[in-house]
Amino acid sequence: MTSLFKPILLALVLLASGACVAPGTARASECKSGVFNPITKVRWTCIFPITIGGVRIGSYDKLDKALDAQSSSKPLCACRKGASFWFGVKVSYWSPNRMVDVVTEPGCMMALGADLMRTGGRLQGSQSSIADGTNTTKMFAQMHYYISPVWAMLDLFTDLPCLEDDGFDVALITEVLPTWQSATLGAIIQPEAILFGNPAAGLACMSDSAAAAAGKVIDPLFWCMGSWGATYPVAGDIHFGDSVEAWAGLAARGTFMMGRLGALTISSRDGCALQPSPIWTKSRYKLQLMEPVKGGSCVNIGRPGSLWTSAKHAPGKDNAQFMLFEKMICCAGIAVP
Repeated sequence: MTSLFKPILLALVLLASGACVAPGTARASECKSGVFNPITKVRWTCIFPITIGGVRIGSYDKLDKALDAQSSSKPLCACRKGASFWFGVKVSYWSPNRMVDVVTEPGCMMALGADLMRTGGRLQGSQSSIADGTNTTKMFAQMHYYISPVWAMLDLFTDLPCLEDDGFDVALITEVLPTWQSATLGAIIQPEAILFGNPAAGLACMSDSAAAAAGKVIDPLFWCMGSWGATYPVAGDIHFGDSVEAWAGLAARGTFMMGRLGALTISSRDGCALQPSPIWTKSRYKLQLMEPVKGGSCVNIGRPGSLWTSAKHAPGKDNAQFMLFEKMICCAGIAVP
C-alpha cells in the first residue's frame, strides 16, 4: 500500500517546490512547527499496562483488564512459523505504531513539518451549519496516515521479537482519494455502507456510546465509533458539536478505512503472528492527541469529548495530529532447534 502512494507523494512535493502562493491568497500554514519529535510529543505513560507472563505492570482500566484477561489466565505460549518453533511467555503492551493527521489545509504533513500543496480549492477543509433544526455542524478535513514505529525509530527494545521494525513512511494521503471527498463515491466501493444507514443501526450505536463513556468498547458494532459518530460513510465529512472530538472521529475513521483497504493488521491472541484485519477490532486501539495541544492521556475509540477534550483546541489551530497506540500481544521466548 505504501509503495502505491509514494509516486503520488513525490509528485505533490515537486508541485509544491515549484508553486508560489500569491501574497494574501491564503492564511499562514500551521505545518511549519518542525519534524515530529517522538520524545516530546508521545505520552509515554500510554504504553501501560504491560503484562509479562500474567503479571501486570502499571495502572489499567476496564478496557485493559478485558484485553489482558487471556494473557493472565494463559501466560505461557508456544508458536510455530515455518520451520521455526519456540516456547515463551506472553507479553502484552500498547505500542505507538501509527500517526494520523486530520487537517483543514490540504497537503499539510504535520509529521514532516511541511506544506506540500497550495491552500484553498475543493480539497480545503470546512465547517458548515446543518439547516435541519438540529443545531449541529458538519466538518470536512483531510487525513494522513503514517507508519511510525516509534520504538524502532528510537532504537529501543530491539530484542523484543514482536517489535515492528519498519521505517517511517507515509501510508496514505486522502487528497488523492476521490472517495474521501465524496460520500457518494465512497458508497460505490463500500456498498455495505447502505446496510448501516438506517435508524436500527443508529440505535445500536447508542449502546456503543454508553460503553465508550464507561471506558469500554463493543467490537461487534464495528460501524459505530461511540460518541464520535459512525464509521460510514468512509469520507471526510463528520457531524460534530466538539471540534476535538470530530478530529478524533476522522482519525478513527481513517484507521477503519486502512482496514478496508487491506493495510491493517492486529496481533493474534496467542501472540504468534500478525493477522489481517479488514474489519477493525476497536478495542485494540487508542488515540493520544499530540497537536495542537498535547493530550494528558490516551482515550479509547468513541470516548465522549466532555471527558477529555477540555482546553485541547488552541485558538486559530484547526489541524490536529494523533498518535495511534495498538495493543500488541507477543509470545516472547526461546527458539527450539
